[in-house]
Amino acid sequence: MNIRPFLSQHQASDQRWLQLQNAHLFITGGTGLFGRWFISALLDANQRLGTNIQATILTRNPDNFLKNFADSVMPNALHFLIGDVQSFIFTPHKFSHVMHMATTSAHETFAGEDSLAKFNMLTKGTEHVMQFAADSGAKKVLFTSSGVAYGAHPEGLVAENYQGAPITLDGQSGLGQGKRAAEFLCSYYAEKHSIDLTIARCFSFAGPGLPMDIHYAIGNFIHDALFADVITVKGDGSPMRSFLYTGDLVHWLLAMLVEGNGKKIYNLGSDQALSILDLANAVKNTLAPHKKINVLGNSQHSVGNFNRSWYVPDISKAKKDLQLNVWTNLQEMILSTANAIR
Repeated sequence: MNIRPFLSQHQASDQRWLQLQNAHLFITGGTGLFGRWFISALLDANQRLGTNIQATILTRNPDNFLKNFADSVMPNALHFLIGDVQSFIFTPHKFSHVMHMATTSAHETFAGEDSLAKFNMLTKGTEHVMQFAADSGAKKVLFTSSGVAYGAHPEGLVAENYQGAPITLDGQSGLGQGKRAAEFLCSYYAEKHSIDLTIARCFSFAGPGLPMDIHYAIGNFIHDALFADVITVKGDGSPMRSFLYTGDLVHWLLAMLVEGNGKKIYNLGSDQALSILDLANAVKNTLAPHKKINVLGNSQHSVGNFNRSWYVPDISKAKKDLQLNVWTNLQEMILSTANAIR
């Protein structure tokens, strides 16, 4: 789908796009939710602001990627390097910035991808990307890690200085363990090659392009509100979550890429916590007030990761350092996602 109609503009972000004037970015994970939104915004900035930003996208299938941009691609802005993140052949071209956003795909996780496969993809892929970043002369790397790197953190908002971690004896912790190891690899290569590194520990998101039929609760609820007889909560509704709109996400990624100076970790997400049951009610009230909510009550319901009763970030560091915020409220987020499906 073409995401550009759903982009929101922020004056501060326009100034940040201008800081990337004539830059050449290397992007992994460009076919994922983050990548599609960011690249859409990049094309929009080129068109509106004349920034002439080039992006080379690592992908195994450029044709599938281009289906998302059929109405918006500017041929001179996007380039493709065909290959796998763990083994792609280095190109001799130079890059100013690297955005490493490749991770295990949501559909593979939903289909039961092995935990060790996630770990290997993250560690081997990240080392390969960081070797390439050094080889290509890149001076800035943004790595999208995950809030699962904190493990099952205590009740409340989790800040970047929290020292918890996934339990090593938990066989389902491959994603969290892999993200932590990948962060170390990024840090090692950044120090060795004088690369400016920012790590974004990402939490939960919603917006056009989010899969509606796998393990994302908000996507499932919106799908049910539009197409099913009832809205189904598979768990007991008690876990606490928060959701950042993907339109806001773009501005966070851009700020961290351009202004996240030094070697730093930032939480990326919303600090506005609500229970899964409250989320289901919010979707119901926004899209289908006449439908009922069916709570199945499985307190152990989880797909592809360990259970977490709280998964909500403290974002005060990003607010202070980068002037970022949660600009889109939950109702607007739900409506935008639903309208894209319609």
